[in-house]
Amino acid sequence: MDAWILKQLRAKVLTDLGQLIPSGYFSNETKDNHFNDSFEGAKHLSFEMEWGQLAAKIGKNLYFEPLPDFTAQQISASELLMNLGLLACAETSLCATEQLVSKAALKGIPDGNSGNVANQIKTEKIPILQQNIIGALDQYLHHLPYNEIIPYISLIPKDRQENIINMVQEKSKIINNINVTGSNVSNIQAGGNNEIINHKAPSGILNWFFGILGAVISGVIIYYLTTGA
Repeated sequence: MDAWILKQLRAKVLTDLGQLIPSGYFSNETKDNHFNDSFEGAKHLSFEMEWGQLAAKIGKNLYFEPLPDFTAQQISASELLMNLGLLACAETSLCATEQLVSKAALKGIPDGNSGNVANQIKTEKIPILQQNIIGALDQYLHHLPYNEIIPYISLIPKDRQENIINMVQEKSKIINNINVTGSNVSNIQAGGNNEIINHKAPSGILNWFFGILGAVISGVIIYYLTTGA
């Protein structure tokens, strides 16, 4: 998935949920998420892990316990935020564990199971999370006007892109007709007659990432890899 487009998508869903996220929420830093300076790009890794955990937590809470006045777009944005946060955690963990494996190999010492963790993240967790994002994005885009879907449509498989574009354009025509003629349409549901891919991120993935975080940046592993012991 294109990292730059994902960053734009993060900003978009945070804008949708802006009033629902406490002021300064993403400024809450914890020492548990800080990577040792021996990691290449330690500052960036720390930021991504911190952002990912916070995004996954609040996205999960908003998605599974929405307020009564939530719009369909906000619910979709909450699901996207949860999965974007989980993906950030996964990609950060993969980068960190791969560095640990490389450093251990250079020093000729055990990698503390980092190789197995890296392989599991790369082959199992990240593909699942990417599919979850695609499924959530598929629904989310139906709530946006045509001009706003353009930056993100490339994340959707090509065989679904045309369907989404047609649906959004049709919805825009209906809304414009209501505005012009004053017609009364009681319920408009984008995508209601189409097969929607809906991948919900299981809570188990969230718990799994939080559980391995300590192992990924374990002080014991870092000690052996940075002191040459």
